Amino acid sequence: VTHSTYLFAMTHLFLVNWRISMKMEAAGTAIRIKLVHRNSPESPVRKQYATPVQALEEAMETDAHRLAGFRKRMLLATAAKAHNFHTSVFSGSTLGSGQYLLSFSIGTPPQSFFLVADTGSDLIWVQCAPCKVCYTQTGPLYSPSNSSSFVPVPCFSKECFLAPAPAGFPCDFTYPGACAYEYQYADSSSTTGVLAYETATLQDSSSNSSVEIGKVAFGCGNENQGSFQGAAGVMGLGQGPLSFTSQIGYAYGNKFSYCLVNYLDPVSVSSSLIFGDESAMSSSTTKHPLQYTPILTNPRSGSLYYLGIQQVSVAGSSLNIPSSAWSFNLLGDGGTTIDSGSTFTYWVPAAYDPILSAFKQALLSQYPAVTTATQQQLQTFDLCFNISGVKNPEYPSFSILFLNDVSFSPPPQNYLVEVATDVKCLAMQGLQSDFGFNTIGNLLQQNFLVVYDRQSSMIGLAPSSCTTSSE
Repeated sequence: VTHSTYLFAMTHLFLVNWRISMKMEAAGTAIRIKLVHRNSPESPVRKQYATPVQALEEAMETDAHRLAGFRKRMLLATAAKAHNFHTSVFSGSTLGSGQYLLSFSIGTPPQSFFLVADTGSDLIWVQCAPCKVCYTQTGPLYSPSNSSSFVPVPCFSKECFLAPAPAGFPCDFTYPGACAYEYQYADSSSTTGVLAYETATLQDSSSNSSVEIGKVAFGCGNENQGSFQGAAGVMGLGQGPLSFTSQIGYAYGNKFSYCLVNYLDPVSVSSSLIFGDESAMSSSTTKHPLQYTPILTNPRSGSLYYLGIQQVSVAGSSLNIPSSAWSFNLLGDGGTTIDSGSTFTYWVPAAYDPILSAFKQALLSQYPAVTTATQQQLQTFDLCFNISGVKNPEYPSFSILFLNDVSFSPPPQNYLVEVATDVKCLAMQGLQSDFGFNTIGNLLQQNFLVVYDRQSSMIGLAPSSCTTSSE
């Protein structure tokens, strides 16, 4: 993105945010939105699986495509810079399966959809009618013709250059003179359409009221394909100027947070996504003070949220992991992201090998490994064990020490998943090579308040009771 284009975008977004803040002055400093895990009983796109393993294997496959997409985008950005090309700001994810959904309405009158909440991407987009190629989603497509507030972004405008254009021509033929966009992903998923402005409406679950936001830039996708798990599209929460958090940031202190419940919890509880002050959560949500660690900048991947790791411990012992496992190299590989759209946690080999070894030593000295027959069904997991006959099983602790001495110590249910009766497996995986980066997935984040303070470039973490009533 050129310097002038970026300044134009930031000026426009500031004006949008100013309008929002004027509207919201009487409504408080935050809005809380309900999040639903896509496999929870309450999810409108929930799938039925023959076994728990089948669901976890599908999540792993989707994560693999997602991480490959991150890597591909990073390499493209590096190549463009090496040849002195200007590259636009775009999503860094494959989108294949962000795990938590939120209700989002656009248009006048509002049309409601379930979108994936994704910290690994920037674009907001929905499937639009008339649709040339669309995957199956839950509910009807968005209809621009039924909205009086739909306004296409002009092609050749400065704002249009913030979105990746189709090869050959940046204008859309469905709406002559409109800005066209095209996203291609590593797993063959894609969305193509027109960039437009719309009025967005969000439901504040803390007050049962709605918040209307004018002139939100989004992608109206007329050709979409891939595995999006029935959701109508994606809400990008990344750091780029087209993300929803960037567009509404100043109205809410450039800050958002979430608290993810276990997706197996009953329908009466739900997760929350908060724009603004996290104290909008119930005062009983967290009894622990937030600890803040800096958001690191990777020049090859500006959309993602990177954290710095000092050390990792298993069963109370610090592991011998080289510092190179946590740092960036010249290609942009390395480092550690925190991601709402990945299910499992992934490590480069230099980090994963000692982590897996430590868990094996601690667990297999107490519990038997699963039988060969069972292991064949669990071959995607590197460590599974049997706890049958054990009344009160105990598990080794796991903790990450981030920069600023921030200790992140999730409970065992965040990193050991039950795949069958009395059979548990380690919910972590190793990457095939060191050409990649570590990813902290949403399973490891469950029942933690995670605060993205973009104004201060910090992320706050605190153990929390994320349960809130859905009534």
